[in-house]
Amino acid sequence: MLSRLAGPLRRVVRPLGRARLLSHRLVGRLVELGGNQVTIEGLHFSVDNPLITRREKGLLDVGLHERGEIALACRYIEADLPVVELGGGIGVVACIINRRLTRPTDHVVVDANAELIPTLEANRRLNRAGFRIRNVALAYGSVETAFAIDSFATGRVGGVGRRALVATATLASLLEETAFERINLVVDIEGAEVDLVEREGPLLARHARILIVETHPRFAGEEAIPRMLTALRKLGFSEVARARDVFAFEHRTLG
Repeated sequence: MLSRLAGPLRRVVRPLGRARLLSHRLVGRLVELGGNQVTIEGLHFSVDNPLITRREKGLLDVGLHERGEIALACRYIEADLPVVELGGGIGVVACIINRRLTRPTDHVVVDANAELIPTLEANRRLNRAGFRIRNVALAYGSVETAFAIDSFATGRVGGVGRRALVATATLASLLEETAFERINLVVDIEGAEVDLVEREGPLLARHARILIVETHPRFAGEEAIPRMLTALRKLGFSEVARARDVFAFEHRTLG
């Protein structure tokens, strides 16, 4: 009986959850009763993965998951350019971006957490998206690295906690593999964005027309983020918008 009421109840409680007037765990319980799917920007997403907590399901359902990244991607991604996305998670941002692309197959989504890949694949199917998936970590100096798994939303190279070995890739190797030239680059990799800019800044400047990057001072260190932003500006990137810790940049010489 309650499962049949879950849909109507979710429609009632979503505005309360979005306004943080209601427990997101309660919303997540309704998501579970309704079949473990949520709808975001008109697309459908499976959240039937043990890594996704009940609270996180509620945050997804009320539209608070990656809200800044989604808003900036919808506004600034250039539809006629390929996309390289680092840190795809379960594919929410990936599917929303892919729907907007002129060539949906010119889109590669990277995520290091092997436990999320089946859900990422399921959400690609649900939304008939055309992106390719690479289960690798952005890291340097070795062919494999230890990747710490915190939750579906946070996992990072060099972190503490439950770990798994994962193959590594760099932006250079991904560009060589795809033969992409000018790209949209979307980055949400829990602090490794600093390594990306430090290690491959000139490559970024040559290839990334649009850069959307979520910063993670908790993982990278408070002093590292201003240093990274300064380095991006010196590389020719101009900040065009910001949504809390998410920045959108254009490289104006790559018109």
